[in-house]
Amino acid sequence: MVDTDSLSEPLPRPPFWRDRRVQRLRWPIMGAVVVVALLIGLVVYLTGGRYENTDDASIQGATISIAPSISGRVIAVKVKDNQEVRAGETLFQIDGRSFQTAYAQASAALANARLQVEQLKATYQQRQADEKAAEDNLKYLTGEAARQKALVAAGTSTQSQATAAANQADQARQALAAAQQQAAAALAALGGDADIPVDQHPTVRQAQAEVATAGLNQSYINVVAPQDGVVTKVEQLQVGDYVNAGAPVFSMVSNDIWVEAEFKENQLEYMRPGQHAKVKIDAYPDQKFDAKVIAISPGTGSSFSLLPPENATGNWVKVTQRVPVRLEFAPRPDVPLESGLSATVTVDTLHHRRLFGSAQPAPATAP
Repeated sequence: MVDTDSLSEPLPRPPFWRDRRVQRLRWPIMGAVVVVALLIGLVVYLTGGRYENTDDASIQGATISIAPSISGRVIAVKVKDNQEVRAGETLFQIDGRSFQTAYAQASAALANARLQVEQLKATYQQRQADEKAAEDNLKYLTGEAARQKALVAAGTSTQSQATAAANQADQARQALAAAQQQAAAALAALGGDADIPVDQHPTVRQAQAEVATAGLNQSYINVVAPQDGVVTKVEQLQVGDYVNAGAPVFSMVSNDIWVEAEFKENQLEYMRPGQHAKVKIDAYPDQKFDAKVIAISPGTGSSFSLLPPENATGNWVKVTQRVPVRLEFAPRPDVPLESGLSATVTVDTLHHRRLFGSAQPAPATAP
C-alpha cells in the first residue's frame, strides 16, 4: 500500500552552490573579486613609499642648567619642584649686602676719579701760566743781559754786572725748560687733550666700568628664569647653601618642545624639510598631532657618538643606520607633554609611483 503522505511532501532543495542562479553568478562574482583585488593592489603600489613612519621617536625639550652669575649664600628660594615659571620670574635670591657695599665703593671711586681729572685740568692751567711767566722772565733777563753787555762796551758798566745779568738769563732759560716739561706732563695726564670732557678721561671711564660691574653683580642677586619652562630638582637647593658663580644648582625644561624621530637610512630618499607629518604619542594613544619636518641631521646617530664606528678595517657587519629627523609641532594646552615621552611619527613625503616610467619625485617644499 502506497503512503499518500510521503507523496505529498516536497522534494528537498539542492545545496546552495548547486543552485542554477548561483552558478550563473559565480563567474561574474569571481571576476569582480579579482578586479577589486587588482584595484587594491594598484592603489597600494601607487601609494607605496609615500608615507614613512617610525616608532623610534620621542618628545624632546631643551634642558637648561640654572646657575648663578655670582657667588654667595642663598637667602630665599621662590619656586618649588616641577613648578611652571615664566621668563624673568625670580627663582631664588642671594645675599646681596657685600655687592651693595661694592657698588657704593665703586660709586665713591668714580666721584673721586672725576675730582682728580678736575684737579689735573687745574694743574695744567697753572703749568701753562708758569710757562708763560717763565717765557716773559727769560725775555726780560735776555734783554737785560744784552743791555749790560752794551754798557760794558760803552764803558758805563762793569764786567761783573754783565756777567751777573748773563747768569740770570741762563737761569731763566733753565726755568722755562722746567716749566715746559711740567706743562707737558700735566697735558699727558689729561690724555694729550686739555679740553677732554671729564667723563671721557681714561681714569673716569675705568671707574665707570667698575660701577657698571658692581651694578651688574648687584642685579644678579635675584636669579631669574631665562625663559618659560618648568623647574626641576629644586629640592637640591636650600636656604643657607653657598652657591658658586657658574655652578648649576638645579635644572629647567623649556616649554619649547619638538619631536626627535630616528628614521632608517632607506626611508630618507624622498623626505624633505617642510613635509607634513602626524605624531602619535604613546601616553595619549587617542590623540594625534600635526607636525612638520624642519631638519634632517647631516649624520647618523652613531657618527656623533663618543666612539664612532671604524669601518676601514674591513672587519665589520653592515647594519641599517638611523638618522635623526627633527619635527616641530604645536602642543595643545589640554594635553600636557613631558620631555622624553615615546611617540610614533608618520611623514607624508608626497612621493607617488607610476605604472610606467620612473617614480615621481617628492616636490620641494619650503620649511
